[in-house]
This record gives sequence, structure tokens and C-alpha cells, in this order.
Amino acid sequence: MVAIRMIKKIQGKDKIKELEQEYKNINNLKRILESDQGNMLHELDLENWEYYLENPEEYLEEGKTIFIDGINLGETELELMHHIKKQNPKSVSELANIVNKKVSTIATKVNNLEKEGLISFKYGSKNRKIPIINYDKIEIAI
Repeated sequence: MVAIRMIKKIQGKDKIKELEQEYKNINNLKRILESDQGNMLHELDLENWEYYLENPEEYLEEGKTIFIDGINLGETELELMHHIKKQNPKSVSELANIVNKKVSTIATKVNNLEKEGLISFKYGSKNRKIPIINYDKIEIAI
């Protein structure tokens, strides 16, 4: 099993927007915390919210660790992840064109990357699957 830590750099004001999406406003979070005392996640969210209200321009690094067993993370997969992050292809077909490979080959690889949690998809026009990476770096523990 391999531990992969995905890290993104986020500005305080953007963290507040994420918290607003989850809790609507800081008072809702406070009410939730009152009814669910001892919930460390809510306490941390409130601390972050209050801090970044005062320091909206400050950056923080957020991380998420996933554990992968049996994925083939080779040069092609790393290349695909690089191009997804840097070139923001609007479809799997566009990604295949960027790397000059068959769409069927790339579709299989990006589906595997999505299944393992290394990339995600959003849907664009005509229900196109748009591959996205919401982090800035990965660390692989071996």
C-alpha cells in the first residue's frame, strides 16, 4: 500500500468561500458546534474561519492523504496528471490530443486515476468529462 498526500495552496479568502458553501455562514457553524460539542472538525473550521476573516490574503496548505494499493503510477499517468494540471484540457479527447495518444488508451488511464482519487471529473457542455486536479503537488511515501 502506498500513501499519497495531495497538497493544495489556498488563500484565506478562498477558504472562507469553501466554509460558506459547507455551512452557509459562521453563525450556522457556531450553532452546529454548540449542538455537537467536542467535534474537532467543526472547532477547527471555526478557528480557521475566524482567523482568515482577519487574514484573508494569507495562504495555507491543505492536504489530503489517500492510500492506494496496486495502481500502476507510471510515466504516462504522471504525464497525464501534469498536462491536466498545467493545460486544463476541456475533455478526455483534448487530453489525448495533447499527449498524442489514442483516446481509448487515455480514457482508460484517466478513469483509473479518477477511481484512485488522484483526479476528478466535472461535466461540461454536451456532458463531456473534464479531467481536473484540485491540488498543487503530491508527495508519495514509499
